[in-house]
Amino acid sequence: MAPITNTIEEETSVYYELEQFYPAHIGEIIKSPSTGYKIIGKLGYGRYSTVWLCIGLSNNTFYTIKIGTKNLIGGGHREAAIYEHIQALDSEHVGRGHIRKLHEAFELSGPDGQHYCLVHPPLGMSIDEFQQTFPDGQYPPIILKPLIRCLLQALDFLHLEAGVIHTDIQARNILLSLESPSPVLDFVAAEKEHPSASKVINEHRSIYVSRSLPHHFPPGPPVLCDFGHAIRDSPGEKHTGVIQPLPYRAPEVILGMEWGAEVDIWNLGALTWQLAFGCQLFTGDSEEEQLAAMVAGLGAPPAEFVQHCREEGEGARYFGEDSVWSGDAITPAPIDKILEGDEIEAFLDLLKGMLAWVPEKRQTAAELWQHPWLRSG
Repeated sequence: MAPITNTIEEETSVYYELEQFYPAHIGEIIKSPSTGYKIIGKLGYGRYSTVWLCIGLSNNTFYTIKIGTKNLIGGGHREAAIYEHIQALDSEHVGRGHIRKLHEAFELSGPDGQHYCLVHPPLGMSIDEFQQTFPDGQYPPIILKPLIRCLLQALDFLHLEAGVIHTDIQARNILLSLESPSPVLDFVAAEKEHPSASKVINEHRSIYVSRSLPHHFPPGPPVLCDFGHAIRDSPGEKHTGVIQPLPYRAPEVILGMEWGAEVDIWNLGALTWQLAFGCQLFTGDSEEEQLAAMVAGLGAPPAEFVQHCREEGEGARYFGEDSVWSGDAITPAPIDKILEGDEIEAFLDLLKGMLAWVPEKRQTAAELWQHPWLRSG
């Protein structure tokens, strides 16, 4: 096989810095305070981490290990603290089963600094990957309904019992559980028979090509993952600051207002549309464009809400004293006029409960779980 010379994997990020990443090698044993983990193969990568399949040497059990970049060690500690808080709760809430479990967390010394490691039981593909298996990238209702019900159970547990706001509910952060060990065993066999290609950087570092777990096995229920941006919350508490990727960002965040757990409900509403129709609901390239898309699709926000945003937040940037939109011209495209049919009407009614302009008027996860559209079929 000819050596790899082109840019691959984590190198493709415009933010890539070689020394930020731990130089893991397949076959290497990563030592934690309690045991060792032998790396079997690379599962994936991101801007701030690489993810590997490994086997615990003390119990012969498979795990995934996410090794963060050295500049994110504080974020690794915070994410682990959220997981540990959740797992310490004495709760039998069904939604707890849809939250990723943490097996162990520890710091790892690398040649250029410290890295934080999160060890989890393995999971399957993301719902983003699963979406690509459907025509036009659209989840059929028979699959979408139970998926959303599970995620609402997860949010009900997080908001009511754990006191946690996720703030980053994206398709790539929701993985499907494994119903059997077969995908992992097939991965191990494939890596043994056809070792992953790698690009040699120097005698101490290689960049491996990722290998996904096989997808030809029936997926299990969804699991909400990646709590790197999650925050602790308490009843009635409000927070400030920018959160959420722009396509899922709640209006109160864009408008510089205080926000609470309702941002997760808005986030899930926007994601639900994306899963159903294979496209983003609001497609602005800036916060102003995103707000304009919301006004076009949902109609103007209530005047009282706008006035509050003008007085307490940044509403004056976007709305005049008469509470009328003052940005670029908007072509109305109400979502309830785009789609027709009885099933669609019920679906849109669900979304309206999630995408209310006023946070306090959004339905809770428990209320949404009882919605007729989710309970039908």
